[in-house]
Amino acid sequence: MTFGVDELQLYFGDDYKINDHITIHQPTVGEIVAFGEQRYFGIVHAITCIPSDMKSRLDDLGIDWTKISDYELFLMIAPTLKPEDTSILFGDLDFTKLKQYINQQNNKIVLADMETGLIVDEMIYLRIVDYLRKVHGIKPKVERYANKITKKVLIEEERTKLMYAAKEPFKSYLLPMISCVKVRMGYTKDYIRNEGYYEFNNDLQRLCVIINTDQLMAGCYAGTVDMKKINKKELNWMREL
Repeated sequence: MTFGVDELQLYFGDDYKINDHITIHQPTVGEIVAFGEQRYFGIVHAITCIPSDMKSRLDDLGIDWTKISDYELFLMIAPTLKPEDTSILFGDLDFTKLKQYINQQNNKIVLADMETGLIVDEMIYLRIVDYLRKVHGIKPKVERYANKITKKVLIEEERTKLMYAAKEPFKSYLLPMISCVKVRMGYTKDYIRNEGYYEFNNDLQRLCVIINTDQLMAGCYAGTVDMKKINKKELNWMREL
């Protein structure tokens, strides 16, 4: 489900107001660097992850990842999110104060802070994750298993992957992207520092499209590429990403 988040507003880095209690701030590249890249993407992952992303950890809790919904996973994770970690996105909102309650009108579980009147139901959750996924280019990957053996293999593969990842030193995800845009586009470090994350990511994707289009055009003119065999859309570097 998508909620028609304005991509132009995303590009200009506008904050996204969901209601009087929740406004999501889109950080700049510089804010992410100052906050801590690993820490930042860790909190984004915690909020936007789906059960398929947590197979082994849910299994450790005796939960089958295919028997729990995205929202039910969020209900488990949200109260563990510390305000000092979520502040870069949600400001003063304190997820640790949220408790589970039953909505008497529809008998569904919601998270609420009775002191402030903040309520996070499934629709609010969907709006939060829809926005964050659009900003960060996240596309959820739902995994399923054909039988119990496949299920066990998938769980063990993830468990092994997490074990090795924990032993490896952190490698910057942003550094090669920043370097690429800076060198190819001629941006200064200060310019990149002040870009909103969506703008930065969009610029990088656009750069890839332009380079690919230039190469195709050069091949067409040189006669090494058959224009009849390529999608004419690929020659438009201003196309939608």
